[in-house]
Amino acid sequence: MKRPINEMIAAAIVAGILPSSAGDFIQHEAHRPWPVVLLTAFGAWLAAIPLMGIIFLLCGDYLARDTRALYPLSLIMCGIAVAILRRASLPLFIEQLAIPALLAGAATMSAAFYIDMSVGNGSAGVALLAIALAVLIPRNWLRVLLGAISCAFIMAAIVTLAASRDRSGFWIVVHAAMGIWLVTDFVQRQHLRSVVVDRLATGWVLTIVAGLALWTGMTFMVGAAIHSGSAGALDSLTQPLASFAQFASAALTLGAAVWLVKRWPALRKPWYALTAAVFTGLALLMPSLGAVLMILVLCASSGRWGIAAAAGAAAAWIVGALYYQLAYPLATKALILIGAGALFALIAWLAIREGAPVVIGDSASTAPKGTRTGRIGIALTAVAVLAVANIGIWQKESLIANGRPVLVELVPVDPRSLMQGDYMRLNFNLPQEVSQWSENPTGSARLKVAGTVNEKGIVELTRLHDGKPLAPGEIMIELTPRHGGHTLVTDAWYFQEGEGKRWEAAKYGEFRVDGNGKALLVGMRGANLLPL
Repeated sequence: MKRPINEMIAAAIVAGILPSSAGDFIQHEAHRPWPVVLLTAFGAWLAAIPLMGIIFLLCGDYLARDTRALYPLSLIMCGIAVAILRRASLPLFIEQLAIPALLAGAATMSAAFYIDMSVGNGSAGVALLAIALAVLIPRNWLRVLLGAISCAFIMAAIVTLAASRDRSGFWIVVHAAMGIWLVTDFVQRQHLRSVVVDRLATGWVLTIVAGLALWTGMTFMVGAAIHSGSAGALDSLTQPLASFAQFASAALTLGAAVWLVKRWPALRKPWYALTAAVFTGLALLMPSLGAVLMILVLCASSGRWGIAAAAGAAAAWIVGALYYQLAYPLATKALILIGAGALFALIAWLAIREGAPVVIGDSASTAPKGTRTGRIGIALTAVAVLAVANIGIWQKESLIANGRPVLVELVPVDPRSLMQGDYMRLNFNLPQEVSQWSENPTGSARLKVAGTVNEKGIVELTRLHDGKPLAPGEIMIELTPRHGGHTLVTDAWYFQEGEGKRWEAAKYGEFRVDGNGKALLVGMRGANLLPL
């Protein structure tokens, strides 16, 4: 006969397995299937928006005269919602009413913070409000969400107050947030064992993982699918911070490797040392990889597989973003990827040959023979992914080597600000029909434009290509959708920081074009047609 859940929890608390606060937490936390929780959260966000609109419409005239009324109004809404959500037994329908009220009240108070305070102080106020609500509301998923919100707004507050809104400042802030999480996680697991702190820390670290992945930029294939370019993460860091970030990332990776082999002694194998060396090399190239790998290892070694899975996905994203490290030539990136793939294939072979154990917690058991087929499949999949990536790089290298060189005149996007940071906005003089097609796109095929090439290699784009054979002396170039319009390959030219003067004289974009209209921007030329 099964024991009631309350008796099992009470026995676990007496035995010291669960903290004393677990009883209250489980008492309030009703069992809900995750699809129900997800739909409830989504519906709450949708309902909160019109609810806030109604509040501001009803109180708009009064609030225009005195915004201090936002505070009692938001406190009333949040107080009612908290009182409802703290009930031990709560029907789902009532919860669906209370959560939008909570979100609307919190959003109203956040708006009041930003109206009455600076952006930095307002962000700090929102973060403290999220933490306070997480303490008061015994809802597991809400605490995770509020923990994520608190982390995001605290990082925003630090960036704003430090007057450092560039990507270098964000790297420092997100690693400082990770340091806070490391200290909190240690104290929580060794001393506090608080459910509230654990849920807040979960949302906090998930925000860090997502922030590092987004900061890195687009990963391979994704950028091409949505037609978005991205500067390399390493290129966005100023010197000497770039060098420090690289070594810090490598140090974090080595620390993670040492910690994992300490917790899982079965990994003390030569192939694991080689794995650690490969990831350390990748972390040296990608300044955001080390922190993600550290989070992955700490959570995997302590059985928090949800966070570990998120960190693993972020690590894969970051490694794939090596494709967009524009400081490296395509051939160099291809060699790096091929080398890493070959090493991982060697690691898989060594692990299979040695019969690598399956590690669960602090114990290990020899993997059954049937799992070897799965490992071989994983290794072959990894090789196939690398092959696809390198085929794309090989195609671009072939286009550079064999494509027809043509020059297209640049048109400034904004004469007042042609150069912006470490990239230059690009615009090209396209036929008028292109803008009309941008407004009324049809079909999935990319547009192509046709034009004539003069004796200097300069092409004048005159019309949309309608699929008919080109006239003598004409050439066609495929357009790339970008920001609701179309451009030639890209709308930005990235360069290393401090080289702005070099590119100010750019007058023409240098392309390589094949017979099918595929084009690649390979350089810039000045008014005298000489490479810059």
